[in-house]
Amino acid sequence: MDKLSQEFTVVVRKARREFLNGIEPLRPELFRFCRSLTRNVWDAEDLVQDTLLKAFAKLADVHWQVDNPRAYLFRMATNHWIDSTRRGKEGDMPEGYDEQSKDAPAEQKPEVREAISRLASTLPPVERAAVLLKDVFNFSLEDTANYMETTVGAVKAALHRGRGKLESAKELPPPKFTPRVEERLLDAWCDAFNARDLDKLAGLMLEDASALVVGMVQEYGRRQIRDGSLEHTLMDEKGDPQAERREYLGEPIVVLWYDVDGKRVVRDVLRFVSDRGGMADMRYYYFCPETLTEVCTAIKLPMLDNGYRYTVK
Repeated sequence: MDKLSQEFTVVVRKARREFLNGIEPLRPELFRFCRSLTRNVWDAEDLVQDTLLKAFAKLADVHWQVDNPRAYLFRMATNHWIDSTRRGKEGDMPEGYDEQSKDAPAEQKPEVREAISRLASTLPPVERAAVLLKDVFNFSLEDTANYMETTVGAVKAALHRGRGKLESAKELPPPKFTPRVEERLLDAWCDAFNARDLDKLAGLMLEDASALVVGMVQEYGRRQIRDGSLEHTLMDEKGDPQAERREYLGEPIVVLWYDVDGKRVVRDVLRFVSDRGGMADMRYYYFCPETLTEVCTAIKLPMLDNGYRYTVK
């Protein structure tokens, strides 16, 4: 890597770290919003990460000061989710619609907001976004319209339809995920991990495999994965990590157990995709405390979260 490339990399990484440090207090609420939009924990984490990436990238383009980071992130999440979900298939809402335009009560009890949030997963995307922004997260009609890039009249129409449907909505059962990995490969991966056999562990990965430490590091190719995340997790992590195959909502996953202060706890959850007889994709959720908490709570495992990033001293 030449000097210019090194300087560029250092500058970008420093700027990204400062951005993430600055918005960290907003992360739990952002995740809760994304979780309400997407219906499942994996898609919620993807939406959070996409939102942070887009929000960071767009900061260079905006010609105004971002005085309200919370609103900025919610707007990015809303627009990205609606764009990726609907792709223009949602019918246009009448801009002048004004029926039932009265605001919902400004202060809902927490348990009421939580119930609305859960039931909102039954709504179409635009109505879901409007109800969540306005009735759950208490944004004004004007702000809700701004975040959804539409008019106040359109938001009122979406709220009217959404609230009407919620009156008779029933909560959806938890989703079931189609297994994306062969269990024999997952068992072989756990055996190699627990035997501290780095070469065998890497050998289970396809030559063109990818790995993602969600929110931190992307790796491409078997060699990069071997010398990066696999070696670090296997050889450098304290606490004698051990891998175990578990199941979450029908999908086989791997949990990593660690010794912490004399107790055995889960500190990481991994998802895999297999293809052509090997592992094609691997994701670590080590730095995703909300996702880690939801998964471990669902399968009744003790856990300890690691925050959102490595501690830089």
